Amino acid sequence: PAVPSTTVTFKKGASSAAVQGKLQGPDADARDFVVRAGAGQKMTVEMQTGSSAAYFNVLPPGSEEALYRGEVAGEPRWSGVLPASGDYRVRVFLNRAAARQGKSAAYTLKISVVN
Repeated sequence: PAVPSTTVTFKKGASSAAVQGKLQGPDADARDFVVRAGAGQKMTVEMQTGSSAAYFNVLPPGSEEALYRGEVAGEPRWSGVLPASGDYRVRVFLNRAAARQGKSAAYTLKISVVN
């Protein structure tokens, strides 16, 4: 099934935005936040959650090959220079075991893009 997505827009003059949500497995165990950015810009993503089962990945335009995989890295923060211009997806998700057990996780995601 397709992952539901939300486009993240920055207020005029702002370089960051915060979004909040809740994941609930197994039916709503992932969500994409789409951010348009340019090649060479620096993106920082930070996730705050009380759950040890919630993570995020950063996916570049047109690819499922993650630039950052939270479940592997184990860090709630990522920062990197973007390789291409386009729509980046920050995918927030529950790990499989938690999703299967129907667990939930509330989160706040802060995304910033700077030149």
